[in-house]
Amino acid sequence: MAENNGMKRALGMLGLAMKAGKVVIGTEQVIAYLQKGRVKLVLLSGNSSEGTKKKIRFKCEFYKAPICVLDIDSDELGRLLGKTYAPAVVGITDENFSVTVIKLLNGEND
Repeated sequence: MAENNGMKRALGMLGLAMKAGKVVIGTEQVIAYLQKGRVKLVLLSGNSSEGTKKKIRFKCEFYKAPICVLDIDSDELGRLLGKTYAPAVVGITDENFSVTVIKLLNGEND
């Protein structure tokens, strides 16, 4: 589980982004949105496969999108998003949510 306050707040922001319809879930959907320039931040679960991590890192580098590996597993990520499955990759499509999540994960307070 998230240990520090910044991580908890970042995950809370991710939940809000999901409720606002500003999240895409799943490797292929995130890649499709990256190609359209619509993903502003990619989040990887800590237990995603090495192949998925490599593929997503390459795509993020190519399309110049920031990426963060979360200190939670995909089961917990799925629960956080209200899903019954365990997504390895999530993309945030809103600039403001993305900036806030990055700041919180980096330990910066607003």
